[in-house]
Amino acid sequence: MIKNIISPFQSVLLQKRLCVGCTNPLDKAKRLGKLSERRELIECKCKRRYVYNKELNEYQRATFQEEQQFLKSLNKKPSL
Repeated sequence: MIKNIISPFQSVLLQKRLCVGCTNPLDKAKRLGKLSERRELIECKCKRRYVYNKELNEYQRATFQEEQQFLKSLNKKPSL
């Protein structure tokens, strides 16, 4: 029930490119890395993670699976 009340507010904040937790602009958030050519993982000041879709020019909350995909890609990079 609470989810039905909160989700419309969160979707409006994401359309305005604001974090749903702290309302900081996501355009100024830290870019962690690329998930694919069209998608980037973004982290806000409040540590919430988002996926930025370049093709659609919009943000969405990152799923656990997307975060794990990013962490695996970090482990695959060769160390110098």
